[in-house]
Order: sequence, then structure tokens, then C-alpha cells
Amino acid sequence: MDWIILIGDERLTLESVKNIEHYGSVCTSEIEDDRFSVEYGKVHVFYDYDENLISVYEEVDLSRIPYSNPRFIMMIFNSVDLMWKILRQDNFLRNIYIDDDHGKIIPIEDFIND
Repeated sequence: MDWIILIGDERLTLESVKNIEHYGSVCTSEIEDDRFSVEYGKVHVFYDYDENLISVYEEVDLSRIPYSNPRFIMMIFNSVDLMWKILRQDNFLRNIYIDDDHGKIIPIEDFIND
């Protein structure tokens, strides 16, 4: 499984992810209060909301996040191609940042056009 972290302001919640139309999905399900799943046949994506994720960031990384009270949702996937497809959907979240776990914390617009 691979993952990236979606970073936003107070408006970034699992509810905001649930409200997106997940094009091509077979079904969606709320697994727990802080975990949401979207299935696309044999592949799937989990969205995990984690209030404590801020604690793993070093000060230098936090300085690259433009939100005073950031929210973090880990997007866990087993298909990189599907991840790109989802992030590039015209209705996916905007005005958020992506932490790609390789040292980049950048706006989603830069990430999907990289």
C-alpha cells in the first residue's frame, strides 16, 4: 500500500471527501468514524483522518504548511494510477496541500501537474 497526506484548513474533513462523487467507484463505506473507503472493483482507497498526525512533522515541514490549524487525511491506495486519476478529477478537493512522503509538501495543483 502507498499513501499521501492531504493537508487543509478546518474545512478538510472526512465528510468533505465523502461528499465528492467518486467517479468509477463500485461502492463507498464508512469503516470507522475516522476511516472511509472507496472501492473500485479490485482496487480501493482508504481515507484516514488523524488529528495527531501533526505531531510527526518537524518544524521545518510545518513552516511549509500555510494553515494555522491544519487538518490531515491520509489517502492510502494500492494503485498509483488510480491515485492520479482521483486527484485529477475535476470535482476533487482544491486549495489543499499534498505531502507525498518524499520530502514534498506542495499545493495539489502543483502536485497533479508535476
